[in-house]
Amino acid sequence: MSRSTTVARLLAVAFAVVVALGAATTAVAVQTTVEKDAALTDQTVTDQVTFEFTADANETVQATDEITRANGNVVFAFDSWDRVDAGGGGGGSSNTWDVVSGARYEVTYDVAVTGDVAENTYSGTAEVVGESSTYTSEQLEVYVDLLYPEFGYPDAGNPTLVFDNPNSQSQSTTVDVTVPNTGQGAMVISEATFSNVPSGFSVDTESIPDTIDANGEGDVGIQVTAADDVSAGSYSFTMTLTDNLGNTRDVAVSVDVVKPPIASVPGDEVNVGDVLVGSSSTVDFAVEEIAGNDGIDGLNVEVIGAETDGSVSFDGLRSVSTSPGGRDTTSVTMSARDTADQHEELEWDVKVTPEAESAPSYTFTVTGRVIYPAKLERVEASDSTIPFDEPRSSTSTFQETTEVGIVNSGDLEMNVVSADASMVSGSQYITADIADVPNTVDGLSTGPATLALTADADTPEGEYDVEITLQTEDAGTQTITRTVTITQEPQLSVSGSVEYGDVTITENRTQTIDVAERLGYESIENVEVEKIEGPDRWLTVVSRPSGTVGAGETQPMVVALQFDTEAELYQQYRWRFRVSGDGVETQTITVTARAKPYSFDRITEPLGEYDSQEQWKSDTAGPMNEMLLSMEERLRGDATVPGSDLSRGLAAGRATLLFVDSLDAARTAQENGSYGQAQRSLARAAVARDLMRQYADSLEQSALRSTAQRGVAAADAAFDETAAAQRDHYSDAVEANESAIESAQAHRSLMQLADYTGDEEAEQRHRSSYEEASDRYQALVEDAATDRAAADSAYTAYRSNATVVLAGYPLVLNPARADSALDQISRINSRYADSVDGFRRAGATDEANTAADRAATVDERLTVSRYGLFGAIGTYALVVVLVLARVAFRTYAYVQDAEAATTGEFLSRTST
Repeated sequence: MSRSTTVARLLAVAFAVVVALGAATTAVAVQTTVEKDAALTDQTVTDQVTFEFTADANETVQATDEITRANGNVVFAFDSWDRVDAGGGGGGSSNTWDVVSGARYEVTYDVAVTGDVAENTYSGTAEVVGESSTYTSEQLEVYVDLLYPEFGYPDAGNPTLVFDNPNSQSQSTTVDVTVPNTGQGAMVISEATFSNVPSGFSVDTESIPDTIDANGEGDVGIQVTAADDVSAGSYSFTMTLTDNLGNTRDVAVSVDVVKPPIASVPGDEVNVGDVLVGSSSTVDFAVEEIAGNDGIDGLNVEVIGAETDGSVSFDGLRSVSTSPGGRDTTSVTMSARDTADQHEELEWDVKVTPEAESAPSYTFTVTGRVIYPAKLERVEASDSTIPFDEPRSSTSTFQETTEVGIVNSGDLEMNVVSADASMVSGSQYITADIADVPNTVDGLSTGPATLALTADADTPEGEYDVEITLQTEDAGTQTITRTVTITQEPQLSVSGSVEYGDVTITENRTQTIDVAERLGYESIENVEVEKIEGPDRWLTVVSRPSGTVGAGETQPMVVALQFDTEAELYQQYRWRFRVSGDGVETQTITVTARAKPYSFDRITEPLGEYDSQEQWKSDTAGPMNEMLLSMEERLRGDATVPGSDLSRGLAAGRATLLFVDSLDAARTAQENGSYGQAQRSLARAAVARDLMRQYADSLEQSALRSTAQRGVAAADAAFDETAAAQRDHYSDAVEANESAIESAQAHRSLMQLADYTGDEEAEQRHRSSYEEASDRYQALVEDAATDRAAADSAYTAYRSNATVVLAGYPLVLNPARADSALDQISRINSRYADSVDGFRRAGATDEANTAADRAATVDERLTVSRYGLFGAIGTYALVVVLVLARVAFRTYAYVQDAEAATTGEFLSRTST
């Protein structure tokens, strides 16, 4: 507490004593003292003061209700009264009550001090007034004693700022600065400011305590942030604290920046994968230092949690060593106990801490899955039924296949050694075999195989047992037995529905319906045929089966149909017959027919299909279809249609179908580049178009004729367009003039097109050109054939005059014939070349290729002959040279011997 405060309090007490001693007579002040914190302006402190009085009469009294001072911050408020003499109790909280003469009463007032009040004595007079007099008048006083705070020496501790997040651009830490209040009053800190903050740092206030009690402590939280480029080391700054009374205190804060290594595992997880139950699995994994400030030199390891069905161990984590930002590789081993469930997921959290000051811990997860070895869980197969459902006459055996499942409930691949099937009973009739058996079955899957059963047609009906045995390499062996059922039943077969379609009135049509026992194993008894629906006229059952239909036997049911004029045209009539027998499914035969005068559908339906196709088809077929439908509608409505128009209209419709199909084929051939095929289709289209025009123009009814002629006009336009494309193609071929045959063909096609379009002048012109090209083609072919025949004859002559023929190759070995032989070879090759050229110019491609092949063969043989001739010439030349050399040598020896005989030298040579 400050010295000025102490002096003020002493003066106030002295004044109070003086006042008290100076009170002369009537009232003695009722005093109290309250202590209030100077820093807490909103604090309220309370106390009570009491005084007593004696009543002089029986009456109602009233006490002062409230006294306020210091602008209402000091309040004396009536609280209660109590009777305190021996005569009796009683009391209340109302400031008005009845008193008893001679009784003594105690009155209590609450004293409340609140807000910003100066240290001082505050007083007021409280009275108790009766109807006849004032019983007492008391001086109520309160001395407000203000308590002041005082800063002690704050303690910031030794905070450390650890860079433990490599992905952050800065790192922060929170420091609690302990601030002691050594004063008698509460302290309210208003702010904390900072100075001398080092470069790269920022400091912010995080929290300030609301109040620090007298002689107590409070923590001021500050956040210190350092940028990533701040180096490790110790840094300090000044924090200035200010309370709400204006008192300040400076605090030196020192922060140690630490940049330790930080460990990490890629993905925060190491997955060991599948671990076989009862064994272990080891995998390598990487440990990285991700801060880049210091390297890791060993890791402390803590495995968090426990797995009852497995264990995990590490080899080398304590010796992991990396450079800053580097990595090292270590391993983890996971073991799965025998009690572990299949596919149980094993998991541990592993906390590692680098062996370095303030290095942060890092937790990663190690996971693995328990797998089981291969196990033959079961062999699956269902019972089989072989129905003898094919005629006995057409088959001698019946076959049935059943899927067999080989279930591997383990995770590893299962090797299948063998699979066999055998009949326990009925082996003389039925054979069993297992086919398509897999060599291996993947884990947790079912391998498919097939049980193939073959039963003779003589097999008696009944049940038989088949045994399936499957053996694996190390996953077990199982044998199952299944039932094979042979069923034989009669089967009623009928032809089904009979559709007469549209039947012209008065036409007599007969149909035969087969009623048969289809399979041939058992007969059908009590066969009956009964009509169950349909009119009683027009359709007559000529004959029907009855009684027994033997196994495999067929009996006819014959019906005859003839409509008379009473039948309604185009109405569908239907008759239904039920065929039944003992032990067979009832069959139904349905006979349908419609009466008609003539048939339009075969023409109108295909014509109608062209409505949704190319425009030229719709424009051509549409009017013809409209004409025929109008004609049919008139017939259905009993309108008159001349007989000639009916036949001509149908003929025009058929010609239209032929035209559209032919022209469509021609256009398709053009698109594919097949103009020869297009020309043939166009010829058919021209004939069909002329028929369309002929029949359409001859219709008697003008409305029908006009409609049909619209189709003819569309056909003319479509035909002319297609013919123009043909004409352009063949005109180009004429201009190209590649060969005589192609020119002739092009002129012939142009001649035909001119005929189709009625251009007589063009037809005559192209006819002349065609004949000219044909003559040229004939002449070229004849000349080429002559050249080929001459070459063949020359080659035959050369071959017959050869010295020898080896393997088909003629060889001339006489050098004296060299000139004539080489001249013959040249003439032969020249004649063949002329032949090939002539055929090609004519356009006779096949003949040209044949002549070229023949020329190549002959040329190859003559080339060998030519080389043989050259070899023979060389051989003869070599022989001549050798003979001349021998003669020269012998001549030289003779001369030498002659000279020696003349000189006598030979004597000396022989003596030696």
